[in-house]
Amino acid sequence: MSARDLSEWDGCCKPQLTIVLLGGRNSGKSSLGNLLLGKEEFVTKERTSCSWRLGLVAGRRLTVVDTPGWWCDYSVQDTPELVKREILSSVSLCSPGPQVFLITVKVSSGFSEKRRRAVEQHVSLLGEEVWSHCMVVFTSADRSKHTVAEEHVQAGGKTLHWLSEKCRQRCHSVVLSEDTDISQLMEKIQKLVAENGNRVFEIQNNILRATAAEKKGVEDRALQRFIRVKKHRSLMRERLQPITDIRIVLFGAKGSGKTSALNTILSRETNQPLRRTTQCLVGKGVVFGRHVTVVDTPGWWMNYFCGESSVFDRREMVISLSLCPPGPHVFLLVIRVDRAYTETYRRAVQEHLQLISDHIWNRVIVLFSFGDWLGGTTIDQYIESEGKPLQWVIEKCGNKYHVVNNKMKGDRFQVRELIGKIEEMLPGCKSGWHYEIERKVVEELQGEIRRQEARAKERRIKKEKQRQMARARLENLTPRSEIRIVLLGGRKTGKSSCGNTILGRECFDTDTQTSLCTEKRGRISSRMVTVLDTPGDFLMTSDLLKASFAILLVVNVSSSFKDNHWKAIEKPMEAGGGQLWSRAVVLFSYGDWLGNTSIEQHIESEGKLLQRLVEKCGNRYHVLDNKHWGDGAQVAELIEMIEEMLGEESLAFFHRGLWKSVSSTQEQQPDTVTHFKELLSHKHQLPYNFTPSATSSSCPSLTSSEVPVAADQIVALPAGRAGEWTGCTILERDAFMSRFAASREGLSRIKMVNLPLWFSTVDSHGHVGLNNDRGVCPLSPRHPAILLVLSQTPNGTPVEENGLSVHSLSHPALRDQTLRRLAESGGLKVLIDQCHDSSLEELEAFIDAYFEMVWKQSNGLFHMAKSDYVSTEHDVVIDEAGKEKDLSPTDRKLSKLELLEEIRNDLAELRESLEHIWNAIQDLRDRKKQDANDTC
Repeated sequence: MSARDLSEWDGCCKPQLTIVLLGGRNSGKSSLGNLLLGKEEFVTKERTSCSWRLGLVAGRRLTVVDTPGWWCDYSVQDTPELVKREILSSVSLCSPGPQVFLITVKVSSGFSEKRRRAVEQHVSLLGEEVWSHCMVVFTSADRSKHTVAEEHVQAGGKTLHWLSEKCRQRCHSVVLSEDTDISQLMEKIQKLVAENGNRVFEIQNNILRATAAEKKGVEDRALQRFIRVKKHRSLMRERLQPITDIRIVLFGAKGSGKTSALNTILSRETNQPLRRTTQCLVGKGVVFGRHVTVVDTPGWWMNYFCGESSVFDRREMVISLSLCPPGPHVFLLVIRVDRAYTETYRRAVQEHLQLISDHIWNRVIVLFSFGDWLGGTTIDQYIESEGKPLQWVIEKCGNKYHVVNNKMKGDRFQVRELIGKIEEMLPGCKSGWHYEIERKVVEELQGEIRRQEARAKERRIKKEKQRQMARARLENLTPRSEIRIVLLGGRKTGKSSCGNTILGRECFDTDTQTSLCTEKRGRISSRMVTVLDTPGDFLMTSDLLKASFAILLVVNVSSSFKDNHWKAIEKPMEAGGGQLWSRAVVLFSYGDWLGNTSIEQHIESEGKLLQRLVEKCGNRYHVLDNKHWGDGAQVAELIEMIEEMLGEESLAFFHRGLWKSVSSTQEQQPDTVTHFKELLSHKHQLPYNFTPSATSSSCPSLTSSEVPVAADQIVALPAGRAGEWTGCTILERDAFMSRFAASREGLSRIKMVNLPLWFSTVDSHGHVGLNNDRGVCPLSPRHPAILLVLSQTPNGTPVEENGLSVHSLSHPALRDQTLRRLAESGGLKVLIDQCHDSSLEELEAFIDAYFEMVWKQSNGLFHMAKSDYVSTEHDVVIDEAGKEKDLSPTDRKLSKLELLEEIRNDLAELRESLEHIWNAIQDLRDRKKQDANDTC
C-alpha cells in the first residue's frame, strides 16, 4: 500500500486497531491473522521473524503482527534467541504500540502443565503488564468439534482455568474457515480495548533499543562470518581432488534428524514413521557419480553427558567406524536449528565425540537440520544469535557447516553442496583420506558383543523357564480380584508415566516432580488395580510393609544405571528388612528407546549394578513403552507377571512357616486311607488369595465338605507325641502319596482339620514367628485349606522329613532319638547348622505361643480320646476332687517360668552333648590325618 493510499485511508477511517498474535508452533496464529484481515495475507509456514499486515475491518484500520511460534512443550530456555528477540521486537512494528495480544491455543491439542508454563514464560518476555492486554483464542479446524470458549475452559482443567484467569476470563473460540463470522471476536477485542481506556501496551524504550541493537549486531557479525567462510572455501577448492567413494558417519542427539539426513543424502523415500536409531544403520547409494556409504548411529539425550548415556549406545558409536571399512572420511554432527543451543548441549557433544578421539574435529562438519524452520533467516544469523556454546562447536571443526531441509528431499542442490564441502575438506586432513580405528579395539568390541548376546539369550531363556514353571504351579489357582502396585525409583525415572500407562489414562502429573505419594485406581480386565506413585526419595513405611502389594522398581532404560540409581532403590527396599525383594519387579521405562534392541542386551551391556538389581528381584523384569498406551498387551503381560510373582511368594510364605497355632475341629472318618484317596482324585485348589497381610482375628470352623483340597500340593502337619503340631511341610501330590504309602503301616491315624493360622511378620532372617495379639491369618474364611495332620508312629517318632525342631531338641524324650537318627544318617553337621543361630529369645517366643497348650497337656486336660474340644477362654486346673478351678495369673506366670527354666536346662545339656560329640569327631579326623601323614 502506497503512502498516498495510507494518507487517504487515515482521513476516512475510525481509529486504528493494533493486534499482535502470540502462540506455539502450529497453533493457528497465521490462519487467525488471515481470518481477521479477511484475506490470505500471512503464509502459513514456519517463520523466525515477525511479519505485519494492514486491513480494513468494520470501518476500522487494522494492523496485525504475526510472531514466530515456540515449541508448545519447550520452556523459554529451549527457544532460540532470535525467536525471543522477535517477540520483543513485535511491539515496535505497530506504532505507537499494540492494544491487544491474542494468545492462540489449538483445541485438538491437550493443554498440559508444560504447555501452560511455556505460554506463561514466552508471554512474560514482554513484562507482567502485558497480561492486561491479552485474550485467549481457541482455534479449531473442525467445525463439528467446535465448542464455546467457556465450555472448553471448564473441560480443560486447572491449566486452562489458570490461563483464563490470567487473561481476566477473556476467551473466544473460532473455527479457522473462510466462512467463519468474526463479529463476536471483534466485539470482545473492542471491549478489551475499552476496558484499558484505549491505551496501548508500551515497553520500556531502553529494552527496545537494546533489542534493535542486538539484532543489528547479529546481522553484521553474520555477514562477516559468511564472507570469511566463503574465502576459506575458495582456498580449499584450489586443492580439491574429487573422489569416487565417500564414507560418512552421522553423530548427534536424539531427535536431531540423523536418519532424515541419511534419507536426504541418499535420496530415499520412506512412508514409515521415523523411530529412534538403536543400533547402527548402514545405507549405501550412488550420489552424483560417487559411491556413498552413510552410517547412522544411536543418539544421546541433548542434556545427557557421556557418562549418563547407556553403555550400549556408547559402544554403538565406537563400533560405527568399523561398519564402513576401512574407515569414514567425514563425521557429520547433526544439530537442529529450531532449538536453543546451551552450554549443556555443547558439553554433551564434546564428551560423546571424545569416545572416538580428541583428534577427529578436523573431520567434523556440522550439519544443521530442520532448515525449513529458518525461513528468511540465514544460518550465519542463527549461529551468531545463539552465542558462545554453538560458536565454540563451529570453531572447533574449522567453520565447516551446512544446512539441510529434510522436507525437500527432491532438492538435490543442497546435497551437491554438502558433497562439495566434504571433498574440499579431505586434502586438509592430516591423518590421511580416512579415519581408521585400531583393529584391536574393534576385535575387543566385537568379542564383547558376542559374549553379551550369548548371556542375553541365556537370561531370556531363564526368564521364560521361570515363568513357565510358575504358570504350571499356579494354573489351577484362583486369579486375584485386586492387585496393589507401588512404583519405586529415583527421580526422573518415569514412574508417573508408567503409572499412567498401567491404568491407561492421565492419572499422575508427569509435568512436575512427584513430591507426595499419590494413589489411583482403575480396572484392568476383571481386576481392580491400585497404583501408588512415590517421590524419588521415598522410604517404605511400616503400613506399606504390612500391606499386600507388588513393587515395581522403575529404571530409565535410556540412561546408564549408576551407583546413585542403585542406592535410590536399595535404600527403601532394605528399609523393609530385605524381604521386599521377593515381591519386586524391575520395570524399565522409556521402552521406545530400545527400538529393535532386546532388554536382555541392555541389561548385559550395562554391567554388574543393573544385573545385580535384576537378580535381586529373581530375574523378574518388564519393559513399558509409555508413548503407546493403546498397546494393552504390554500391560496385560505385566499384570500376569505380577500375578505369578505374588502367587509364588504366597506359596513360599507357606514353606517358611515354622510354628502354627491350631485347634482341632473334628475326627477323621474310620476308613482314612480310602477317604484320602477319594479326595486326591478330585480337582481342588489350594488357597491363592492369601498373603502375609490378609489380617483376620479368627477363622470360623468349617466341615470337611466345605474345605477344598489341593490337587497338586498337600499341607502336611506332622504331629508330636501327644498331638501337638511340631512343624509344617508342603509336599507335591506324588511325593506325599509316596511317603504316605511308605509309612501307612506305622500311622495310627490321619486327622483332617481346618484351622486358624497366625503368623507374625517375617524377620530379616526369613523366620516366621507366632504372635497371637497382632498376627496375620493367611487362610481367610473365604479361602480355607485342608491340612492333613499325620500323628506319630507307634515308636513315638514324629513323622517329619528331617526330624529337627526346637520342640524336639528341647525335650529329653525326643532328643536322644533325634541324635541317634542323625548319627546313623551322618547328619550331625545338619543339626549343628540348624541350631547354631538358635537363641533363648526364640525359645521364649515359642513358649509364649504354646504355653496354653503345654499347660493343659501337663495338667492332664489334653485327653483327645475323651473329648475333641477344650475351652481356651480360661486357664483351669483339675484339683484332687476332679473339679476345675481357675488358675491365678501369678500361678500362670510361675508355671511358665518353671517350664522355661526346664527347657533352658535341657537345651544347655543338649548343647554340651553336641560339643562333646563334635570334639570327638574332630579328634577322629585329626588322628586320621596324622595316620595318613605317617603313612606317607
